[in-house]
Amino acid sequence: MKFNELLQTTRKKKGITQEELANQLLVSSKTISNWETGKTTPDIDNLIRIASLFQISLDNLLTEESEVAENIKKKAEINN
Repeated sequence: MKFNELLQTTRKKKGITQEELANQLLVSSKTISNWETGKTTPDIDNLIRIASLFQISLDNLLTEESEVAENIKKKAEINN
């Protein structure tokens, strides 16, 4: 299962709306929508928050969708 599918499925199982999740993660509901549609991926700080909130290991989140790990690597390279 890809990250965006995992996020959406887990959020719905917990009975949380996109807006509620956005408020908990301090992002916009549009950001949650973009993550769930696969348009964008969260940064490492938000991945940690998501893992903690949904009690999913960070390893599982990163290995579910390699694009997430690749985007983190690209951002790190740009910052250096």
